[in-house]
Amino acid sequence: MIRLMTPEDFEPWVGRKVRINTAPRPVEIVLARLRRLQPIIGADFREPFELTFEAPWHVILMDDNYECDCGRGGPYRIHLSQILPKGEVRRYQALFA
Repeated sequence: MIRLMTPEDFEPWVGRKVRINTAPRPVEIVLARLRRLQPIIGADFREPFELTFEAPWHVILMDDNYECDCGRGGPYRIHLSQILPKGEVRRYQALFA
């Protein structure tokens, strides 16, 4: 049985650097925020949540699945999508519904 990730798995990592396995070498980005989302009507298998990551401007990640070393029981394959930058900081998002 596959175990679904929960917000509690990631809470201890908020504010910490996490390693993202990329080629040719891993990069480190910060898990900047965990936000709990409104439940989806009729879906009671997991509390929806969002992770926001921040990276230096020179770290460019394509929207893709990456092995991330954050979260209890990881590493996990997480789909990251780039969102609007904040000043000179690139930001990435992972949604879990």
